[in-house]
Amino acid sequence: MAYTKFKKRNMNRFRKVYPYVIREPRNHYCADREVVIEVASIEFSNSSSETYTFKEAFPGVPYAGAISVDNSTGDPNVNVYVSSITKTAITVDTSGPLSGLVHIHIIYVADF
Repeated sequence: MAYTKFKKRNMNRFRKVYPYVIREPRNHYCADREVVIEVASIEFSNSSSETYTFKEAFPGVPYAGAISVDNSTGDPNVNVYVSSITKTAITVDTSGPLSGLVHIHIIYVADF
């Protein structure tokens, strides 16, 4: 399995900065292959399944993770998981009814 390497670059070092002017670093991350990342939140209102449509379609089927950050139903034993994912949408299910907020992270890394 090949890993993606990210390099951190300070973009202020690519232009002339005079010594009397101190600039904050503007860090950019560069990868050795194509990476697309989308972060979103889904609001659950006493339901056990919700679907989120991506803002743009991914080039392939991405990886995703989901976590419950706000559970107002009071039941701490509700599990959140991704039941299906395509290039355009993701379906998040729970083990029981949930009223709260779920954060999802969708990541696509291109193959060589």
